[in-house]
Amino acid sequence: MFNTNKNAEDPAQDEPRDELPLTPWLDDKANPETLREMLRDVIDPEVGINIVDLGLVYNVRLADDGVAAVRMTMTTPGCPLGGYFEDEIHKCLWGAPGVDQVDLQIVWDPPWDPYEMMSDWAKEQLGWR
Repeated sequence: MFNTNKNAEDPAQDEPRDELPLTPWLDDKANPETLREMLRDVIDPEVGINIVDLGLVYNVRLADDGVAAVRMTMTTPGCPLGGYFEDEIHKCLWGAPGVDQVDLQIVWDPPWDPYEMMSDWAKEQLGWR
């Protein structure tokens, strides 16, 4: 139903990232670190930076039953992009080895703090460095 959505115009694609684990798929299943890296393809359309570098993704897990659980926040409780992010995260992770279902949980604690949670690369892109 959903396919991985690769955004070739993502400026973060050109930046060095932490190396992926040597075995991105364990026992024919994606590991959480690989799923988190895949989420870099989900771009916040308001600022043009991916949700991982923005610091919006708090946790990624993959359960034995194939449920990829993503715990994230938004920049503000009134952010109108909740449905957009949910769709994009499902498109991004659906079909990864071992992922049969995606469970997105939006949380507000801890509250998002761009100065503490954004990557240095994202801060640089926004002119904060």
